[in-house]
Amino acid sequence: MYFTSKIKMPIRKRLKFAASLIVGSLALTGCLVNLESPQLPPAAYVSIFQGSTAAPAMDVFANQNRVNQSPLTYSQIIPYSAFFTGTRDFRFSAFNSATALLEKNFVLKADSVYSIFVADKAAGIDAILIKDIWKDPVAEKSQLRFVHLSSDTEPVYLEISGSTNPLIPESSFKAISDFKEVNKGNYTLRVKSKETNAILIQTGTLEIQGNRVYSLILRGLSAESTGDKKLDLQLVTNYINY
Repeated sequence: MYFTSKIKMPIRKRLKFAASLIVGSLALTGCLVNLESPQLPPAAYVSIFQGSTAAPAMDVFANQNRVNQSPLTYSQIIPYSAFFTGTRDFRFSAFNSATALLEKNFVLKADSVYSIFVADKAAGIDAILIKDIWKDPVAEKSQLRFVHLSSDTEPVYLEISGSTNPLIPESSFKAISDFKEVNKGNYTLRVKSKETNAILIQTGTLEIQGNRVYSLILRGLSAESTGDKKLDLQLVTNYINY
């Protein structure tokens, strides 16, 4: 299981949001230059997760503007960054290559928050845009969603210790659940086969903290038993409510 670093993201407060971005201007697309200016143009906020086992280290572009300065590799994430709104042409290519592996248009709306997940497909790669919608978390609770990015893993469901009902009743490849509210505490999360109820993978004891919004990502391949491409779980912190 792999944990990514925490991402601060004060939602619905665009100036405060932009000032808190971990990478600052590193992943800004279209250069919203002065984050302190009261006349910033409308912006959307987008994170990009590289979940394709088949993809090389990549460059990401939006309308010809490079999003990342260093290669984006498998299991890495570009934190939420500011993008101009409207139809944006996202291009994914091998690092330092002019040839696109994938080119896809996404519509971004002002003051909205999105995640893009890069995933495997039969030939090449795919990218999935999802609008991130959660309630403001409170001290005693968090919110968690499940993202299924394992191309050779059957439909699954997600169990959380201490509950008799699945947190996520069903998820198939490239499915992204809504955020579900969870009491803060220590839990074990189990991914089980929808067909056989067998445990495919589980976390150790995991602390779910209050005032947080998380994504739990199932990535890798069931066919791989070793190496960084084996089936694994990765926990991403989308938002911390300070």
